Amino acid sequence: MNVVYNEKLPIEFFDFIVIDECHRSIYNLWKQVLDYFDVFQIGLTATPDNRTFGYFNQNVVSEYGYEEAVTDGYWFLNVYLIETEISKKGGAIWKGEYVDKREKLSRKKRWEQVDDDITYTAKQLDDDVVNPSQIRTIIRAFKDHWKEIFPQREELPKTLIFAKTDSHADDIINITREEFDEGNQFCKKITYNAEDPKGTLSQFRNTFYPRIAVTVDMIATGTDVSPLEMVFFMRDVKSRNYFEQMKGRGTRTVSLDDLQKVTPSATYTKDHFVIIDAIGVSKSVKQDSRPLERKPTVPLKDLLQAVAVGAQDVDTFTTLANRLLRLNKQMTEKEHLQFLERTKGVPLREVAKSLLEAFNPDILEDIRLKVEVAHGHESPAKMEELFKAQHEKILVEAASLFNGELNNFIDNVRKVHEQIIDVVNIDTVTNIGWDKDQKEKAEALITDFKTWMEAHKEEISALQIFYNQPYRRRN
Repeated sequence: MNVVYNEKLPIEFFDFIVIDECHRSIYNLWKQVLDYFDVFQIGLTATPDNRTFGYFNQNVVSEYGYEEAVTDGYWFLNVYLIETEISKKGGAIWKGEYVDKREKLSRKKRWEQVDDDITYTAKQLDDDVVNPSQIRTIIRAFKDHWKEIFPQREELPKTLIFAKTDSHADDIINITREEFDEGNQFCKKITYNAEDPKGTLSQFRNTFYPRIAVTVDMIATGTDVSPLEMVFFMRDVKSRNYFEQMKGRGTRTVSLDDLQKVTPSATYTKDHFVIIDAIGVSKSVKQDSRPLERKPTVPLKDLLQAVAVGAQDVDTFTTLANRLLRLNKQMTEKEHLQFLERTKGVPLREVAKSLLEAFNPDILEDIRLKVEVAHGHESPAKMEELFKAQHEKILVEAASLFNGELNNFIDNVRKVHEQIIDVVNIDTVTNIGWDKDQKEKAEALITDFKTWMEAHKEEISALQIFYNQPYRRRN
């Protein structure tokens, strides 16, 4: 169908057109609709690609990056790696070995001896070759270690697994149910070929089960599952744009009440999500959204001390900002007021934001351009020296509030909102039975009371006379 002139809808009918999801809605049939109108066009997208920039003549009016979203309290991204030998290197099957061969669609199997040596790469896994041990090893590692990721949870947080194909999804589901020793409701498939995928998606979003959903492409983009806290990649993704869309399933915010409806043991609102990378997807794809938590094993107290004594590296600044922004969501109103007293009115979020902006590429580039404009006649070495001096001022300013008093306050607040689970010291029974000392304690109490009464006999008698009178005569 071609778009032709319509006098009821002339080309100047609109003042401007807003194009949502413009990374994909400006092409094909819809492009001729956009071309028809003589109008300003405003494109909105979370994942622009080169074609999008080209369509809008590289005219970026407003950007909202990962660090800004984190600073504004939306979400955090952390990556947890699960690496296995076969996932990285593939494997080999030697001539004469007996193997199952399975049809991809019907999944019918036949037992057969291989005629030649077969070697396969990691990329061929779950396409040309299926290795159940590789899938099981990954799922078992996930089952054994997910509490390291969410240590205060009693139930597995809502998890979305991306599989290569529908058949791969079935393999993951079967092994997941076995490893977690759970029934069908625990782990379900949400693909176009699944039974009632829309109903399962609604359950995944709104009810306790399923805890794990496995998909291929159906909910990779544009689907809101707010309580989702782990995005699990068991497939690689070559497109940066598509990878950002898939990661986006974990970015939705949710209130504590709504989160507790599906994850009852949650004690604070969702403030981050975690990518479980079992296939190297976070390393193979160039991405703009890098984790802020770059020193996950360093305690908050040590990060605060490092900044206070002059540490100025990007890993320390961004990791500390990440911790502070998470703490910002947990603090009470009273604690926020106490924080403001110690920073002369600077909120915790702004303190964290200054740490992030100290290494913001856009801000640094702006400083470099200003140096070049003002000192273009200087040598490159001199301009680099001037740039570093300006950057040093930003770093010092970002760290200026951190001192012993503020650091102790932050660390103490963290302790209030965090419990240490002691699994090292095992308690033992030292005494059991009735308290044999109670009779002696009671006798001592009576004796002491008798002594006190004898000493205050006259006062007691006076009070007795006073309180035995009618109430009106006491005055």
